[in-house]
Amino acid sequence: MKNATLVSLLAVTAASAFGLGWIVRPSGDDLSQDAGGEKKSMMNAGERSVNKGMRGGGGGVELRPEDEFVARFLTGGKISSADMQAAIKEMSEVNDPLLRQKMLAALLENLTADNAKDAFLALRENRGGGPFGRAGDNELRLLANAWGRIDGAGAMAALKEVAEASEGNDRRGGRGSLASEMMGALSGWATVDGAAATAYLDTIEDDRQKGFAGLGVIQGLLVNGVDEAMSFVQGLPKEGENNRAQEMYMGMIAGEMLEQGDDAAKSWVDSVADPDLKSGALTRVTMELMQDDREATAEWLVKYGDDDSAARAVGRLADSWSREDPEAVLEWADQLSGKTKAEAYEEAMETWAREDPTAAGEYLGNLVASPERDSATEAYATRISRENPVTAMEWAGTIANEEMRQDTVVEVAQDWYRSDKAAAEAWIASSGLPEESVQQITEQQRGRGGDFGRGGPRGGR
Repeated sequence: MKNATLVSLLAVTAASAFGLGWIVRPSGDDLSQDAGGEKKSMMNAGERSVNKGMRGGGGGVELRPEDEFVARFLTGGKISSADMQAAIKEMSEVNDPLLRQKMLAALLENLTADNAKDAFLALRENRGGGPFGRAGDNELRLLANAWGRIDGAGAMAALKEVAEASEGNDRRGGRGSLASEMMGALSGWATVDGAAATAYLDTIEDDRQKGFAGLGVIQGLLVNGVDEAMSFVQGLPKEGENNRAQEMYMGMIAGEMLEQGDDAAKSWVDSVADPDLKSGALTRVTMELMQDDREATAEWLVKYGDDDSAARAVGRLADSWSREDPEAVLEWADQLSGKTKAEAYEEAMETWAREDPTAAGEYLGNLVASPERDSATEAYATRISRENPVTAMEWAGTIANEEMRQDTVVEVAQDWYRSDKAAAEAWIASSGLPEESVQQITEQQRGRGGDFGRGGPRGGR
């Protein structure tokens, strides 16, 4: 986001809301009535200036519907909690998507720390929409964002309280968890006070919750530009899962740079010195560029061919490309070196083994010993392990790297044990594997870290 104003946010929401297919119906007369059907008197000019919402013509003055709507709920220039609830309920009954968004925008201009919680609860209770879903979910996140801008700490405390009270309504952590709304509030908070929003993250103990909350902070920081967001990411400690979080956050920043153009994004990648951060930046930019021109993206990546931080980006490109032409990927990979080359070989061979294991095996048999040959062999063996475990185990035994060979043997054996326990046990008995490896094979629960068949994580990378 490059415009920090709430108006911009509302415009985007209005545009997306229109696509929900709401039924448009005239409701100008309804706007002059409250939820109970009784008309409320208009504000006088001293209580609130509505000149900006007036249109001249014929010597008279006509209020815009959204300004007339809000004026009926203003008292002393403010909307009380009770009136905010009534206004939200009335707005929720309007099916004209453009008018509804204008009404919401007008209400958010009058959101305060005192009425925000009641506004949120009212919208949550009265969410409406059309035949294709509830637009209120997006409106809730927008309201939370506005709430975070005026009272970040209060918004987070209140949303946490509401979530805890709602616990059990959705066991999957959906509506009851309010995770998206909390992220929206943090985003709004970070937009106006990045330091305070960032400090709040340190109070979250659960790593998963902290990572999700960090997405909100990054979104808010990006409203003010890339530099502030980069400072936040660079300041994160590199421990445990935090490196993964940094890469994810860098992907978000990369998305912002891509909006400025491909050349700007490429130049920005070159300016990132930290290898871990560069990995996330390169991966995100690569995934975007290869959608338009895969060959040009591959040529661009060659300049990072000996940079380990490019391994994930190379892997993503190779995974996509090898589904059509694995040999072309392997030819391209020869321009790379080290970890990036091994990654390309692994991805290409894994895909090729799935599509045509015979041809892939013939190609693999002609490769000379090398780290990339080991990576390709590991990918090939684990891919064919369920269909042909004996052959897979033979290939696993040819891996030169001792640690990789041992890991691959165990992984192949796990697949074998699942598909043919008796045969696998017979092989294990004569394999000479250490007891620790045998336990890994026989005491597995899910194996392969959650690879549910051949469509598991490996295939989905």
